Amino acid sequence: MRCAKCGAENPEPKKFCGDCGKTFVPMPAPVAVEGQPGVYFCARHPKETTRITCGRCEKPICGNCTVQGPVGVRCRECAKNRVPIRPMGVLHSAGTSIERNAGKTVWYLAVWYFVVSIFTNLFGGHDT
Repeated sequence: MRCAKCGAENPEPKKFCGDCGKTFVPMPAPVAVEGQPGVYFCARHPKETTRITCGRCEKPICGNCTVQGPVGVRCRECAKNRVPIRPMGVLHSAGTSIERNAGKTVWYLAVWYFVVSIFTNLFGGHDT
């Protein structure tokens, strides 16, 4: 049985959780949709059907409840105090850093071009 507070697996129900030490409250069983195997109702939104489960506590979660993390999909409770990775946020930050440093990049390329052209002229890069 899993603890509802920390999601740790406990081999048998006890008074306290073996992982977090708090009073053991078993996690409720997911509610399955009749006639559709593997489809459950979301734990927070009882009218939303989903096939997605949290990678840590195995709670069924809908698309609105999912938080992308570095190790997979998590529910909001398991993703607390962790930095979520949002793919569009990564693309946005990469684009702004390129825009912000575009002037430096062009300047460095121009300097390297002149340095390389000087060395090729000094050491016989051109036949005249």
